[in-house]
Amino acid sequence: MLSVGKFFSRHTASFLISLSTVSITAIAANPGFFLGGLLFAGTYAASTAVLKYRQKKKFMQLVGITKEEYKHIETQLKAANKHIQTLSQNYLRVRSVSAFKQLLEMTRISKNIVKIVKTDPQKFYNVEQFFYAHLPSAVELTDKYTMLSRQPVKDKEIQITLSQTRETLTDLNDTIQVDLKDALSNDIDHLQMEIEFANRSNSRRKKRLEWRGDDK
Repeated sequence: MLSVGKFFSRHTASFLISLSTVSITAIAANPGFFLGGLLFAGTYAASTAVLKYRQKKKFMQLVGITKEEYKHIETQLKAANKHIQTLSQNYLRVRSVSAFKQLLEMTRISKNIVKIVKTDPQKFYNVEQFFYAHLPSAVELTDKYTMLSRQPVKDKEIQITLSQTRETLTDLNDTIQVDLKDALSNDIDHLQMEIEFANRSNSRRKKRLEWRGDDK
């Protein structure tokens, strides 16, 4: 769940730490190329691990989750990314334009939910069913739909099954849209409060200006 910026910052710091360590050691003891390389690699690996641990700890404290929660949410995010990758592959395989648009929309919304939870892991608890049920179901249904839609023979039973699957995917797409709203619910509430506060402030400011105008 750490950002790309955190990744580059810790590896940059590790490189500088390792380079400084090898340089100081070379001046003091002249370990040679082979031992110097080993020292650099060992220092780099150790410093990267320590910095990553500190970044994770600081992040967990900032968002208010435990180590166990962090690991669980991180696991769910990794699983979700794999599911989204499968969805992306499936919408390129379907032959129906409507199904393509539907899967494309479902993939886009799912990516947004994952991005939101990655940024604020507390929001995972607003959309647990998305990770546990809705997204996995979408992948399973699209896998079966893609398989059936690509069959050279489509009898009445297959056509009915395809139609039912499309209807179920439509309902599931609507459900995932609700999941996105749930992920954003706290932000929406906060924004509404900010708007209400701003409106009240503007109203009081206008009244003060009107009073000053009356006094003149």
